[in-house]
Amino acid sequence: MDTNQRSLTIVTSLGKRYTGTIDVPNATIRTTDLLNSSNIFWKNPNEKCYDNAILMYDVKLYVDDSAVYKKFEKIQIKISEIFYFYDGFQNIGDEMEKKRADTMIKGIRENAQMVNIITRVVSNSFYDINGLFFGLFKKKSKDKFFPLTQVKMVEILKKQDQWVKKEIKLPHSFIGVSNQHIESVTID
Repeated sequence: MDTNQRSLTIVTSLGKRYTGTIDVPNATIRTTDLLNSSNIFWKNPNEKCYDNAILMYDVKLYVDDSAVYKKFEKIQIKISEIFYFYDGFQNIGDEMEKKRADTMIKGIRENAQMVNIITRVVSNSFYDINGLFFGLFKKKSKDKFFPLTQVKMVEILKKQDQWVKKEIKLPHSFIGVSNQHIESVTID
């Protein structure tokens, strides 16, 4: 099987950020579909320590916004620990995927909907996430990761007995958010 690699950034529930690459079975698979799969793709399945993990290569671990804490040649990250992720693509899907999505949306008359997500509190912080999604929320809520585009994200932190806002800057407008970390949601 011919494999490719894709850049990926994973942020865990405790705010650690892993940047590196992952193996993909082919260049056309969306990262969201890969991570929502019941069988996460591994180029060499014998390397697995956990069934519910993804293998990343040439990884840099950041514990704040700028400093690299540690580098790894490869590391396994449990899917359950992923809070959100984004890949190296500026938009969701390639041109064929966009045409397929446009056709599907017209056929079932789905429109983009705005969603506001509030996450659980972890280590004295939670996130307020706004973005667009396509499709039925109920169906996507059964997946591991919920795809959002045109995302605006704010972290609400408790510092010295006060709640403060910190805007999260994302390199692209797309993220996949872990459904397991969602506490509440409003759909407009």
